[in-house]
Amino acid sequence: MGTVKTRIRIVKSVEAVENLARSNCSYRIAPEELYRIITDGEDRGESLVGFYHSHPSWGTEPSKLDLELASFPEISYLIYSVKDRKLESYIWTDERFKKERITVSKRKTTSR
Repeated sequence: MGTVKTRIRIVKSVEAVENLARSNCSYRIAPEELYRIITDGEDRGESLVGFYHSHPSWGTEPSKLDLELASFPEISYLIYSVKDRKLESYIWTDERFKKERITVSKRKTTSR
């Protein structure tokens, strides 16, 4: 959750959720959990700015599953490759993923 200023997304808080798929190669978020996160963030003046997940055994490129599950246009999808120890971010354009530049700061964020 965070804010968007002139196309720059600023992460203010990070929420970890349970993976209902119980898999290391797919994921599923409970709709009610996503709703709670979004509404709690809106109460704090924040909006949904992105999602994050890892690829344990392959690169940072969005997978076929990532393409199938992407449903929030203009949201960042951060993908961490455990194998390559690399972080990349992509914007979902409602048709495809477009790579975006990211800057990771050492500022403390709120984790729930």
